[in-house]
Amino acid sequence: MGNKPKAWHLAAREAVIDRRQAMRTFAIAAGAVTAAACGSDGTTAPSRSGGTIPPATTAPTTAAPPTTALPTTTVAPEPTIAFDPNTPWWLQGGFAPVAEEVELTDLEVVGALPPSLTGLYARNGSNPLEGSGHWFFGDGMAHGLRLERGQAKWYRNRFVQTPQFTGAIPDGPPGREAGYSNVSFFTHAGRLLSSGEVGWPMELSPDDLSTVGVESWGGALGPNFTAHPKVDPATGLMHAFGYGFVDPFLTYYVISADGSEVVHSTVVPVSGPTMMHDFAITDSDVVFWELPVVFSLDAAVAGDALPYAWDPSYGSRLGVLPLGGDGADTRWVEIENGYVFHGTNAWRDGEVIHLDVNRIDSAFDGRSTNIGSGDSTLHRWSLDTSGAELAWTDQILLPDIAMDFPMIDRRFTGRAHTQAWYALAEDLPTGDGLMFPGVIAYDVASGDVTRWDSGPGLQPGEPLFVPDSDGAGEGEGWLLSFGYSPSSDSSRLLVLDATDVAAGPVAEVTLPVRVPFGFHGTWVSG
Repeated sequence: MGNKPKAWHLAAREAVIDRRQAMRTFAIAAGAVTAAACGSDGTTAPSRSGGTIPPATTAPTTAAPPTTALPTTTVAPEPTIAFDPNTPWWLQGGFAPVAEEVELTDLEVVGALPPSLTGLYARNGSNPLEGSGHWFFGDGMAHGLRLERGQAKWYRNRFVQTPQFTGAIPDGPPGREAGYSNVSFFTHAGRLLSSGEVGWPMELSPDDLSTVGVESWGGALGPNFTAHPKVDPATGLMHAFGYGFVDPFLTYYVISADGSEVVHSTVVPVSGPTMMHDFAITDSDVVFWELPVVFSLDAAVAGDALPYAWDPSYGSRLGVLPLGGDGADTRWVEIENGYVFHGTNAWRDGEVIHLDVNRIDSAFDGRSTNIGSGDSTLHRWSLDTSGAELAWTDQILLPDIAMDFPMIDRRFTGRAHTQAWYALAEDLPTGDGLMFPGVIAYDVASGDVTRWDSGPGLQPGEPLFVPDSDGAGEGEGWLLSFGYSPSSDSSRLLVLDATDVAAGPVAEVTLPVRVPFGFHGTWVSG
């Protein structure tokens, strides 16, 4: 990383900070996901250092290999995972970035891909070319695999060509056009968009993962946009928010169903700058969680790699306002301190709002180089809205399973769901770093859990649910995830039957490259 100083003004204070370092200290992602690697269209792209990335590599065209059967066991042998204590865990093993963009065709399929899966599986992730002070801070890299009527047509990876990545913007504080766009993909009104939580979303083409451009809906957004917007299945409206490092610290947005404009924007009054990665909606409410991971301007000015810190004195609370309502009408209730990156879903049952979340004890508390302290376990927060004051209760649903990256059938966003899926998430034996040794399915009504324990020899990530058809019932469909094999240092697309997770993959698409562990993905149908 070049550390040539650059001056910029933030919150009426002068500071000399390199913009790349500023982004590494401000840009916030979240989570952890699966493994894979790179691909491009033969052009060169500027690197963060001002040079060029090697041109895309296209595999030679050969006759498509025959489909082969899956082995009788789906548990990969446990490898010896090498760990270099002198290298940050997010820069080695399955997390290590890849420099080359590739395009691969004639991919081998093991098992049988469901014919209904015709579309693009796209997943985002942090891919720092020049090192990074944290897993969350790296240029966005899109990984996509095109499926078509039982065949795997191609795999590509592409750097998200943000204005920051290409050097098209002047130096300045992070936000707006200055962002990594490295956390998630989502679709709205037929468009594929990426977000890094800090900065504006980027539009990509589902045809080849090339970057179309920045999306700010005509400049209607503030400086930042969440990586987890929610589309109301009844109205098609997309609900979102952005947090800020300076006042206003939280702004709520509603984007039209046709994706053409921001139809509603309101500031939600909060007392300070906290890291708010996710939120939830019901059919009538928006729910925010304000938790004590607090941004420090002084730490940013001092050049800290991560200017967020755990501050229990800030307190924790949940806020509820009407869907599409005024931020000033938000009702708040204090809750026990803890941290939540991801919510599963929220729904109303009369006067009570239920919200399932993955909770950890704390985050960025300085006790380790990992993201948080304590296992990420499934909790149900319930809010009784009937009285003059909100009443909060907390129920631990699955206390003995460490997991994250929740997934539901998103046709039920904001409504009571019956099925949910999660990636198992555990610390490495070294205590530094993460591994993802399987997937679980959770039956909300019965509380039953079924699991596929892939083991450390084949590690999936976020299990993305894709319905088998538009008319399929809830949970009738497929789970997609890139999986990483440490023994071969390569990846594969895993396809599981969402109704029978314990059986393991029904199909795998093998890749001769590694897809680094990343964050969140989406499905573009057709």
